[in-house]
Amino acid sequence: MDNRIMKLIIALGKFSAQPRQYRIIEGLNASETGVFWAMTQIIAEKPDTELFGLSELNSYLNFTRPNLSQTINKLEDKGYVERVVLKDDRRVTYIRLTENGKATAKAKYDEIFVRLENIAKILGEEDTDKLIELVLRFADAYEKSAELK
Repeated sequence: MDNRIMKLIIALGKFSAQPRQYRIIEGLNASETGVFWAMTQIIAEKPDTELFGLSELNSYLNFTRPNLSQTINKLEDKGYVERVVLKDDRRVTYIRLTENGKATAKAKYDEIFVRLENIAKILGEEDTDKLIELVLRFADAYEKSAELK
């Protein structure tokens, strides 16, 4: 096996091996965290967004419908989101962050932002720019690699 690939596996593994204190939101599994991430992505693109359509969320996640529904149920049970049915179109269900969900998302976003700011200071401007470029290229290559089977 290529030594570089083993080094890449070890390097990426360091992120998944982080202690519990570095988990994004304590008590949420990967799917639940993914839904929070999708919501933050949508808000970043459209800051006035309050209601999230299931299809819109799933465009970021690619969950099966049952998995997305189950994940939303868990987040609802934990008090982070609520379902909303509009009076003028009862066929469509939307998801909205509760006040607790908004506060949790903001606190975690702020925490991650500060941490990334600190990392950028440690790396310096040039290396941070290189890292951004490499991560974007890595994400693109990762997507393309699935097509090469």
